[in-house]
Amino acid sequence: MEESNREKSQPGKETHRRGFLGALAGAGACAVAGTVTQQALNMGQGMAATPAPLAEPTGSVILRMQRDLEESLAAKRPIDWHMVVDTRKCIGCDACTVACRAENPCGPAGQFRKVVQLEVRFWPQPWVIFKPSNCLQCDNAPCARAVPAGMITRRPDGIVEFNRDQLKGNYAKAAADACPVGAIHIDDGKTFTQDSPRPQEYERRSFVENGKACSRTPGANPLAGSARKCTFCSHLLDTGMLPACVTTCVGGAMYFGDANNPNSLLYEITQGRHYFEGYQNQGLKPRVIYFTESMPDTREIPCLACHESRSQQL
Repeated sequence: MEESNREKSQPGKETHRRGFLGALAGAGACAVAGTVTQQALNMGQGMAATPAPLAEPTGSVILRMQRDLEESLAAKRPIDWHMVVDTRKCIGCDACTVACRAENPCGPAGQFRKVVQLEVRFWPQPWVIFKPSNCLQCDNAPCARAVPAGMITRRPDGIVEFNRDQLKGNYAKAAADACPVGAIHIDDGKTFTQDSPRPQEYERRSFVENGKACSRTPGANPLAGSARKCTFCSHLLDTGMLPACVTTCVGGAMYFGDANNPNSLLYEITQGRHYFEGYQNQGLKPRVIYFTESMPDTREIPCLACHESRSQQL
């Protein structure tokens, strides 16, 4: 992947990243798609359940992350944005999905994020796990390797950006097919209400994506035919605001911040925690990290029990 001169001039960046991830321990369970069988559950027998941390008032957490974000922006030093997800706190309400669509208009062809539902069929207490899922903002992105250099680049803060004018047609399809988590879709230019008696103006509104002004007005949509994905709401970050999904999460399941800031909540809540290593083991170097601890008094479900046994993208 092509990198900017500013990014190449940051020799300590990878050291900061290793320090951040070094505070985490790989293993355990996370939410995936579909149904977990008894066999998968049996794989988790004998693993000690880690009690969930005390629930924090969601509003207080958001205020803390907002202060951390402003501190990082004001520090005038390299920033390393990461998202951390605690699937135990996700209630499957899809508030993050709705907020994302409102902030980043998409048509019927796709969206920037989704909440994957996993049914655990274990008598007498069947239960469900939910996994918020979006682009992993990989440092070693498969989508970038699938297309000519320059079509997909990475900002100095780690956010992966698409060139909407170049990443079209077969190149858009190649990028989408290469994503291991199915986080890329191709905008077909359609809106939900274009064939209705009264097309809605909100679907034609102006917005910013990857630093460029956009509008999904039918017939005048520069994104039509282009590959699209989550941007961590970079247009909000650049103006000092948290991503829309993070500020809307009812359960407080998503944390966001600068991994280079040791005083941040993001850094604080990752100390000594267990996280899913599957994406790391694929060499992706993701910036979205999933905690794997189970809820108290529940049987742990190893991530790989499902990730290795299912063919769909998780």
